Amino acid sequence: MISRSKVSIFADQLTRLLLEVIRASMEETMIRTFAIGTLVAALTFAGSARLSAQDAVPGDWRVYLFQDGQEVYDVVNRVTWLADANLPAKTLPDFENFRFGLPLCPNPTIEPTEPCVNLSGSMNYTSAVAWVQGMNAANYLGHSDWQMPTAPLKDPDCSGTGPAPYRENFAFGCDTGALGYLYYTGLGLKAPNTAVPIPPNKVGPFRNLQPNIYWSGSPGGGLTCTIANFDFASGAQGGGCGGDFGDVLPMIEGETLGMPIPSGSALYVNPGGQTVYDPETNITWLADANLAKRETFGLPRCKTAPDTTPCVARDGSMNYESAMAWVNAMNAYVDPITNFVGYLGQTNWALPSLDASCPTYGCGGNRNPMGNLYYDQLNFPAGTPVVAVPDIAVGPFHHLLPFPYWSCLADTIQEPCNTAGNEPSANSEWGFSFGTGYLGTERLPADRFVTAYFRGCDLPDQKKCSVTPYQ
Repeated sequence: MISRSKVSIFADQLTRLLLEVIRASMEETMIRTFAIGTLVAALTFAGSARLSAQDAVPGDWRVYLFQDGQEVYDVVNRVTWLADANLPAKTLPDFENFRFGLPLCPNPTIEPTEPCVNLSGSMNYTSAVAWVQGMNAANYLGHSDWQMPTAPLKDPDCSGTGPAPYRENFAFGCDTGALGYLYYTGLGLKAPNTAVPIPPNKVGPFRNLQPNIYWSGSPGGGLTCTIANFDFASGAQGGGCGGDFGDVLPMIEGETLGMPIPSGSALYVNPGGQTVYDPETNITWLADANLAKRETFGLPRCKTAPDTTPCVARDGSMNYESAMAWVNAMNAYVDPITNFVGYLGQTNWALPSLDASCPTYGCGGNRNPMGNLYYDQLNFPAGTPVVAVPDIAVGPFHHLLPFPYWSCLADTIQEPCNTAGNEPSANSEWGFSFGTGYLGTERLPADRFVTAYFRGCDLPDQKKCSVTPYQ
């Protein structure tokens, strides 16, 4: 005879299962409707199905920037940029590349001993310096004075100040440096909005997985303020002080529905398609890897960054404080249909843990569940984004990536990089993200992207070289 308690437990499980099926059906309808609407809009405005960044980039960039094929001239700072913001990754059909003598890095999991370029175009700081030197040796586009973008140690518009002895200004609002000027003024972006939105996607059993850092609930090692994170753009494990914006993929230990699952180690999608169970780590994940983009659980949308209260950006990303608040709100959520407490009837959603002692790449297994997804279950090699970043026009630029770009120290945009050993902080240089508008310090061995400019202007239309911007 079945006890009433067992009947009650079975009824709860059945109700949750039915709820997942209903939600999955509604979500599928919404996704199809959104996809059709997006396609129609794209065909109407662009003549193709390419994603548009018009919402992110206002139309006033022509006040400050002029394009002419391969170059973009900044009329305020009097420097000329590469129009291709990821030139190191470019390869022509005849196999001509633009690495300027640098080889491809053999394996991103091993720190290179010589300058090299990853297939994605990213590279460490030493390689970035060598790549610019190679551009100059090749007299690329008729110039031998290309340089990396600069940023000063002191910028009164920045929202953060680092510790002694450097006390560098960093974080949001840093518009005195070259890349920060492009983001905030030249392109008219507003933190924490991304310059390049990622379209809806499917990666294995997951939906909307972002090629971005995802927050963990673990300390990052090193400085007391660091929080470990995992980067689904490269498979790298790192850390930050929590002020920048990352994405959130909540998890629960164990299999939430108590359903019998097939034997083996493959990912298992629960009935209803709302959760994914990983038997290798005994963790249940949300199938929607960017749920926060459509569901904030009562948190407001961020109007600026940094914000004084927890909030969620339009693209679903958020700072660490907001990530913790969002997960707590997720656990306190009351379903309007079933009155169950907790999202999908679960009240123990949490940020995943990460082993901070693991080296940058190759961090999988039980102690690094997000790494286990990336490397072992989804089978991505290190250095590979889980979703390709769309090549959309961002103002006059193309191939712009919503990731950190290397920047060097100098007092002004016009000055060359300071090579006297002075750094924003120990063993670091600047890195600026077009995904959030955040200026941070990046460890020199980290893989970041690179662009360059030269001082002055040589556009064929010389009238554009002397244009005075509107006041």
